[in-house]
Amino acid sequence: METIPEGWLQFLFVAVPVLSLIGTWMGLRTAGRLERQRLREARKNDGDKRERSDSELD
Repeated sequence: METIPEGWLQFLFVAVPVLSLIGTWMGLRTAGRLERQRLREARKNDGDKRERSDSELD
């Protein structure tokens, strides 16, 4: 049975965790962006549902 060359071991121990961190960071960024968008939509929809008082109609 052959051993794995040293270059491949370095790649596995360095590149794979780095790529995992980048993927996690991108996922969290997207989740944050979607949450902000959802809150914006909720505020906009909540404002549309409120009834205005007579003083605001003048």
